[in-house]
Amino acid sequence: MKFWNVESGEYEWHKREDEEHDLSSPLFPIKCFLKAKGSVPARTWSSSIFAELMESDCQELRNMSIHARKWALNDIAQHCENPKLSDDEIGGGEWFLAYLRQCHREIYDDIDHSDATMLLRKQYASGETRKHKIGDISVPSCAEGFQMLTDELLENKKSEKITTLSNKAEIMAKILIDIYMSKLVDASTVGKILQIISQETKKKTEGNITIVCYMGSVHTRAIADFFTQSEYGFKKKIFCGKQDWDDDEGRIIHLPVELWNLSAIK
Repeated sequence: MKFWNVESGEYEWHKREDEEHDLSSPLFPIKCFLKAKGSVPARTWSSSIFAELMESDCQELRNMSIHARKWALNDIAQHCENPKLSDDEIGGGEWFLAYLRQCHREIYDDIDHSDATMLLRKQYASGETRKHKIGDISVPSCAEGFQMLTDELLENKKSEKITTLSNKAEIMAKILIDIYMSKLVDASTVGKILQIISQETKKKTEGNITIVCYMGSVHTRAIADFFTQSEYGFKKKIFCGKQDWDDDEGRIIHLPVELWNLSAIK
């Protein structure tokens, strides 16, 4: 693993202290994947859900599945175009903070970086030495990052020395993967919800179908927006807690009666 050495101002290779978690091969498995149980042909879990929904007898479920896929791909394209400005204004900022740490380390070390979302919105950040205009710092698009990554890999392949990627190429690779994986969580959740509805409908379950999602606020808000900002007729009725909490504030939520007894939800 590479760790930042404050004295030398560079990253240095260090072996993990915990032998149990030692990485024997620092390679990403691009030619293999975890197979969804029982899927024929072999599919990933998310692909298997989508394939099952597309075989549903219900046209509305098939349409919602296609809509979910388009919704996810559109959001991914938007985030890839500008990872900083397209990030979530309430719970985002991790991509920009990671880029700041890797590519502008002197600023990152000088300022208070405990609140990534706040930094995302700021034009200036006061440090111990001076004020920094972080609003002018942009994160490259993922297309630019991918080109940077491939260029460096090709250059490294020609070299006989053991070389590593630049900090910029490395963090852009991580941001690219995180954008896809984060939105895949949302798309898969929507797919799983539709899958449950399909299964319960086949059982001819009487009354409403109640589905509880326990996820982070960025993901739950995305799922809620998908269902309420479309033509499917869902509405937001109750919101508990807050979107933004102070560091020293207790996370105490008083749940309404409907959430004590899910059968009472109408």
